[in-house]
Amino acid sequence: MRIIMGELKKIWNIKMLAIIAALCVLYFVAVMSFWVGDAYPRGQWFGNVDFAHHLTEQYGASLSLDDFEDFLNYRDVISAEMDLFITSRPIFVEAGIYNFRAYEDFLRDSNLRYETLTEEERNLRYSLLLELGYIVRTEFASENGMVDLSSDNETPVAYLRIRAFDTVVGMYQSNIIGDELRSGISFFLENRSLSNQERARLIEIENSGELTNIMPQHTILYTWEYGQQLAILVILAILILTSTLITADRANKVNWLQYSSKQGRNILKKQFAAVIISAVGITTMLVAAFGGIFVVFNETYILWNNGINSFMGFPFHWFSITYGQYVLLIVGIIYAISIGVATLAFVLSRFSQNMVSLLFKVIPFFVVSLMMSNWILDEFLGIYVGGNLAVQMISLAFSLLVGMIIAIFVLQRERTVELV
Repeated sequence: MRIIMGELKKIWNIKMLAIIAALCVLYFVAVMSFWVGDAYPRGQWFGNVDFAHHLTEQYGASLSLDDFEDFLNYRDVISAEMDLFITSRPIFVEAGIYNFRAYEDFLRDSNLRYETLTEEERNLRYSLLLELGYIVRTEFASENGMVDLSSDNETPVAYLRIRAFDTVVGMYQSNIIGDELRSGISFFLENRSLSNQERARLIEIENSGELTNIMPQHTILYTWEYGQQLAILVILAILILTSTLITADRANKVNWLQYSSKQGRNILKKQFAAVIISAVGITTMLVAAFGGIFVVFNETYILWNNGINSFMGFPFHWFSITYGQYVLLIVGIIYAISIGVATLAFVLSRFSQNMVSLLFKVIPFFVVSLMMSNWILDEFLGIYVGGNLAVQMISLAFSLLVGMIIAIFVLQRERTVELV
């Protein structure tokens, strides 16, 4: 253990730690920060993320039919906020519109009579739409050139909320209640080329009742994409931290002294143990730090116990697990990749006489490791995305096994190798 501690001190030196710290900061700012904070649609009432949080806080991890009926009343709360907005805008009052229901009636009627609207009615319609802000304005910007694109009106939050509310309600009605709208699973069964296993799994999900789970697709999307970037950072950090240990000894002819005694020839085993411990240690630090940043800042911990197959949209997944279990599986994959990378980095270091030759080996190895981690974590566990989960997991396990076998072979060979 004393020798292992000595090797760990050589690995975890101040210079290497400073390089890794700088790398982490730069990589997070340049790449990973996109998936944290403003980019994640939390607090923006865009899509269904905010309503997923609202529903989870109100009803738990899933939305039963009784809870859904109660949730429908929430539209009145948002409509009341829109009533305040409408009465505060003279353009609505002058048009005789004093509440949101009257506005919806007006818009519905104008849509039905669109081809026969008078110029005055059409101008009024555009003016009211424009008053609701940029998001709505862009939808109608190309119609007859009648919309003033210089307007800086902002869409009221209440209007975004009511649009998101209607989207969530529509998703529940089509996927759970089975209204005339086609469900998401039916769409994929009809329009995607699926294997028998994929079709069977989708039908199982639809019939199992697990679609009542509350899980926005943005949360799943951002989670596996962030996991991909975290895996890349882990691979980089491990290669920087561990790959130079053996090469540095060989460049300084330390191995000649080691070969002179039986105990010295066993030091390589201690160094291998130190490399694996270091890989697990740096992975734990990075996962805890950057994984914690994602979960806390995006508040996805609120959805921790929610199932990942949901009425809120695709992707649908092979396993009926919670979001928390999904995150832990990604973390497990990252740990497996980190150990595999550390093992093969150890082997590359052993067969490099100097830092230049090591660099020529490490760069292509990094590219291959990056490609493999992205392949495994791309739309992780998703059905019908073109990947084969069994092949991916077998490939990862096989790579890890091969790396271990090669490392063991090198360690055994070290006992009888001659000085060169």
